[in-house]
Amino acid sequence: MENVTRVGIFNNIAPLYIRPLWDKLLEARDIRYTFITSSKGHEGIKTIDPTEFLKTNDREAPVWYFVKNIYLAKILVYQFGLVKLVLKNEFDVYVFAGDMYTISTWLAAAICKIRGNPVFFWGHGYYGNEWFFKKNIRLLFYRIADYHFLYGNRARKLLINMGFNAVRLFTVYNSLDYRTHKMLYANKDQHTLLQLKKKFFPDREHYPTMLFIGRLTKRKKISLLINAIRLQRDKGNEFNCILIGDGQEKEKLLSEIHEFKLEDCFYFHGSCYNDAESSKFIMLSDCCVSPGNVGLTAIHCLSLGTPVITHNNFSNQMPEVESVIENKTGFYFEENKVESLSAAIENFVGGNQKQLMAAACINMIEENFNPQNQFNIISEAIKKAYSVY
Repeated sequence: MENVTRVGIFNNIAPLYIRPLWDKLLEARDIRYTFITSSKGHEGIKTIDPTEFLKTNDREAPVWYFVKNIYLAKILVYQFGLVKLVLKNEFDVYVFAGDMYTISTWLAAAICKIRGNPVFFWGHGYYGNEWFFKKNIRLLFYRIADYHFLYGNRARKLLINMGFNAVRLFTVYNSLDYRTHKMLYANKDQHTLLQLKKKFFPDREHYPTMLFIGRLTKRKKISLLINAIRLQRDKGNEFNCILIGDGQEKEKLLSEIHEFKLEDCFYFHGSCYNDAESSKFIMLSDCCVSPGNVGLTAIHCLSLGTPVITHNNFSNQMPEVESVIENKTGFYFEENKVESLSAAIENFVGGNQKQLMAAACINMIEENFNPQNQFNIISEAIKKAYSVY
């Protein structure tokens, strides 16, 4: 065990989507990873079941410590028990969530720095749309860390422009359960998908079908999609649309659909956390449209060969938007402009783009946005960081 590097990965919660990466990290032989989070979720986010995870990953050394999240003023978080755990000095390398609103991380990371442990922050990095005070507080927080794991290359470039050392910034991307998605895509049954389409849209299965998958919230701007379909109907073009998800905007969206007499165009499915089920919706769709910011939705859809349409203001996007390459894995429209979105939908579907783009969509995930690639980048970075201390 003397040649094993002990790494603590600290996060507020353990979102369900990160499970495949955690499983992959625990396969490492020369690095022993331990996860430190709350055992509970927050704001309806689905999380990993601790009992099932610990049963599956039964090790002599603990693989998961739990702390208690205390939420202050709605945006600040203090993780009770985090500082106490850090003071025990059980790890060689400390990886904290790069979230400046988690106030316990400021203190815990400072302790590690004083003690001489390498400190990583793992997060979004700099967005580029922060106002003066927020920008400077964020940069002050980021300078506590020795190294950064970043979800996207844009954030890396912005931090380099802010004076951060490029060799200490690592783009690790993000991922879902790509192994499962790959299997589901290989075993897809076109007849079954067509029958589902007929079920959801009787007598309309011959029309192009779009998909939105995610929480039905204001920031997702689904009203833009409804209005874009309305504009297309006014031009004589018909589209179907599947909405997968739930949220506080649902009743408002239903009202808008009724107002525009578009009930026959839309199918609401509700939340879906079953990959086998959600994959069918994605694969039967011609494209995914994310009118607001697009995050892991892009990774999910591209891994199943379905291109993505989203807006082009990267300062208001999530890092996963980098998987959408114009005319290759999807298309962009002008943010908040319904006419631009309507045109993007018309041009995309009219050109039969899914068949042309499917291979490139999958290749994007194969090369970058998968747990194996993340594992390789993270492990190599930690080895390099620890070797210099």
